[in-house]
Amino acid sequence: MNREIQLGNHIISENSSVYIVAELSANHNMDYERACAIIDAAAEAGADAVKIQTYRADTITIDCGAKEFQAHGLWEGMNLYQLYQKAYTPWEWQEGLIQYANEKGLDCFSSPVDVTAKTGRWRSGCCFFHGKG
Repeated sequence: MNREIQLGNHIISENSSVYIVAELSANHNMDYERACAIIDAAAEAGADAVKIQTYRADTITIDCGAKEFQAHGLWEGMNLYQLYQKAYTPWEWQEGLIQYANEKGLDCFSSPVDVTAKTGRWRSGCCFFHGKG
């Protein structure tokens, strides 16, 4: 039996080609134009979709100097709150990024981290969501 699901404008089944998702993540460096350039690169590379992580620092951690809340590696010297403040995709960008991705022929979806990320006004343009709950 060939089961199918539809993600955005794509039918996914055992007979379809691979569905390629490009991760926007924090690669935008808090620069909207860079986020759009990443979407352009994903489209040019043949991706089918782009995924946006949806969270804010204050919804996933606290601003705390304790050892357990310290970032490591490239982010040494920052706590997790500071890191997530630099890495998140501003919610006010998301509707525009979704529209931009759609104009480039890409599906765009969100990976909401918590309940507040699932209820934002931007979600109306998002074709589907990835995540728990």
